[in-house]
Parts: sequence; C-alpha cells; structure tokens
Amino acid sequence: MKGLFKIILWIGIVVALCCTKAVAQDIQFSQFYQAQLYQNPAFAGAMHKDRAMFHQRLQWPSLQAKYITSLVSFDTYYKQYQSGYGMMIFYDQQGDGQISSMEISGQYAYELHINSQFSFRGGLQLGWNSRNIDYTRLTFPQQFDDSGFTGAANPYAGLKSRKTYFDIAAGGILYTTSYWIGVSAHHLNTPNQTFMDANADLPMKIALTGGYKFVIANEASGLANDNAITEISITPTAHYKLQGKSDQLDLGVYGHYKHYLAGGWYRGIPVKQFNAKLNNHESIVLLLGYKTYSMSLTYSYDFTVSTLSDADQGITGTGGSHELNITYIFGQKRWTKPTKRMPCPNFYVH
Repeated sequence: MKGLFKIILWIGIVVALCCTKAVAQDIQFSQFYQAQLYQNPAFAGAMHKDRAMFHQRLQWPSLQAKYITSLVSFDTYYKQYQSGYGMMIFYDQQGDGQISSMEISGQYAYELHINSQFSFRGGLQLGWNSRNIDYTRLTFPQQFDDSGFTGAANPYAGLKSRKTYFDIAAGGILYTTSYWIGVSAHHLNTPNQTFMDANADLPMKIALTGGYKFVIANEASGLANDNAITEISITPTAHYKLQGKSDQLDLGVYGHYKHYLAGGWYRGIPVKQFNAKLNNHESIVLLLGYKTYSMSLTYSYDFTVSTLSDADQGITGTGGSHELNITYIFGQKRWTKPTKRMPCPNFYVH
C-alpha cells in the first residue's frame, strides 16, 4: 500500500510539471493549511521530517475565465541547525491558456524555542517568476466591425510575450502546543510584472492566520508520537489576506477523527458592503479527507455564493471550485527524541 501511495504522489508531480500551464495574479487556495509553503515560508521544515506535497485547484470550470493551478513542494528539517528548507513550484493557467505563469521558489525557516510554552519560526523566500501571454489566441476591437469578426491581422501579435522577475517574501509564526498566530508578507520588492514598457508593480500581499486546537481525546502532550493517528480534535481557524485595494477573510473549523478528516468554512467579509447590489460573500467550502501514518488525501469543493452565481445577473453559474491535495511524509521515526509540534491542522501524523 505504501508503494502505491508513492506512485500516486509522483504521478501527480509529473502531471503538474509537464501537463499544466500557469495565472498572473496571486493564487487563492481553499485548503490553505495544506499548501503551507505557499501560505508562509516560516512553515518550511515545520514537520521535522521530509515532506512532499501535490496540490491541484480548478476554479470556476463553467466560466471561460476559469483558473487551473498546480503546486508541488518539498521541505525538510535539520535539527542540528534548528532550520527548515523548502522548495516550491507552481504552474497556473487562466482561461484557455492565453495567460500563464510559473514560479520556482526556495524557503528557509529558523525555529526558536523561547521557553517551555512558546516557540517562534521565522522564514524567508526567494522566487523566480515567469509570466507568459499568447496574443495569437486573443482578439481585439480592431478585428471587429458591425458585422462581427473581420479576420484582420492581430495588431499585438509582435509584442513582448514574456516577463520574468524575482520575488521576495517573509513570514513568522508564534505558537504553543494549542494555538498559533502567523503573519506573512509576499512581494516585498513589489516587482514590475507588466508585458509592456511601463510600470505595473505587483502590490504587497499581507496575510494573517491563527487558530486554536481543542483536543477531545488521545493527544500526547503536544509532542511528536506514533499514536497521533488516534487523535480526535476540533480546530477553529481564521485566515485574512490584504493586497492592494482587495482583502478577503476565511473563517472555519477543521475536524480530525482518527483516520478521517472534515472541515467547513466561509469566505467573505459580511460586514463590508461595496454597494446595495454587490455583497461581499464569496463562497462556502466543504472538505473531506483520509489519512494514514505517512499520507493524507483531501478534497474540497467551493460553493459560490457571490453574484457570479446569480441567475438574475445573467450568469448561469461558476461550477464552483475543486481542490485536491496529496501529502506524503517520509521517515516517521527520524528523530529519537520527541519534538514540540505545531497545532496547525496539517491533517497527517506529526
């Protein structure tokens, strides 16, 4: 069975690297605690073991402006240096592939045990980005008249179609064995991402996360142990993001019952109203999963509750959003001494 899990994992990685193109905006994951290196570089090495992850998101498949995102990552921990190291690659595609992007990034995190109760992790990330646009698959007003498409030549076919730049991020997490709070800042250097000879700086993105783990049964004092598979717990979480003039809030709860996983949360800011006809409710998300000692498999679905699903606006529906995560942990008995672990809902054995 373990061999089958490895095969599934590496098939997913190959598919992500070879078959998926990439989008020119920050990606938003519903399973944000499964894509930990994307969320905050301070999570690099947080498992104190070798960890490989494949994550896939299909957003709004019923719309032409759909998004397809694939993410793979690997991270590890070196106890003698109290340091974690990670690598992350994602491809993202917008629409039918007219606009795509790729990012390759490395993370470093240092773990500091302040006292017997509190610990802190600080992390840095350096990434290389490549954005691409295929003008030949786009049409422009100059190619139309009152009768429709004229077949005229694409006026932008010869323009620059690729933009590359470096990107810097940092983050920190303060935690105990029961609760945590973290902050991360991406695009610290506000890189210019436009294809044109102009400035279009990418705004800095600030994210705040936190939660509290209520253990119902079978918790072993918050230490790494081989019996964590028997844990029964409930973990309320919050995740707030701010980028430019846009912000978003995720509120929800994760449930862990032995091998089984479940979760549900709301995305939006209900107290914020743009106008009388435009609410700030985005989606309701449900998650189900299953885990073993070495692997977790989770699936989530976003039910769109914004005006994108409003038939009165002439919109037939988005088709929601699908997310799949496969995470594999190597070397369950790497360290002989128990280590303090984070209470974040990782959904697999610590």
